[in-house]
Amino acid sequence: MTECEICGAEIKKGHARYIQIGTSKLRVCEACARYGTAVVEPEKKENSSSLLARRRDLYQMERDIEIEELDMDVDMEDYGRKVKEAREKAGLKQEELARMINEKHSLLRKIENETITPTEEVRMKIERVLKPYL
Repeated sequence: MTECEICGAEIKKGHARYIQIGTSKLRVCEACARYGTAVVEPEKKENSSSLLARRRDLYQMERDIEIEELDMDVDMEDYGRKVKEAREKAGLKQEELARMINEKHSLLRKIENETITPTEEVRMKIERVLKPYL
């Protein structure tokens, strides 16, 4: 609960009135609202956590759309060899490419050796960097 800025009475949530007396804007109770001219109530700002959650949701939706837009018929056979050849054409070392896609060097090495198959997310990162060479 808040207090009236004129008489000090407690104001129940949602019952505050905003008035202007001279150049001052005040939050007052219903009884004191007659002493000034009514002012449009300020809009409530969203708290930062809900904004962050919304931003995170939008980012996730964009990533999902990007993944869907990628050609899902990518031939995973010889994918490691193709990545290695493209990396070499680009003149990059494994460590450099790993840094560029923000993944561990060992993961990239395993992909190139074809001991593991990359996830869609990792594949998308690799293709974003090496697209001209793949």
